[in-house]
Amino acid sequence: MKNVLNVFFNDHTSLQIEGVVKKTEDTFLKVHELQEEALPLFLEIEHQQVNTLLELTKVFPFVLLYFIEEAGILKFKGATFNLNEFEKPFTVNTQYKKILFLHYPISFKLEEVSHFTYVK
Repeated sequence: MKNVLNVFFNDHTSLQIEGVVKKTEDTFLKVHELQEEALPLFLEIEHQQVNTLLELTKVFPFVLLYFIEEAGILKFKGATFNLNEFEKPFTVNTQYKKILFLHYPISFKLEEVSHFTYVK
């Protein structure tokens, strides 16, 4: 099911995109199996372990935006790029539980991102 995803910026503007929201309790994820079509993916990781291993071999080019929930707001904390176009094995180990996968290149500067919301 498609969702409305909103990325908010420090200058109080926002970018609205159509994407997919998925929840998982897995600690090892083959992200390409979670994707639907070529849509952006917002992943909510719900297990209680410290780390999650993201297998990104078939997911490129993408930028992963990491968020943490503070006072009910998903605040931007950092990003990772996956530009591995040769399908060589590539994994990311992360402690973040809220991750937005966007196709690269993106139309904004990462340092301008403030927070994120989505409509179910």
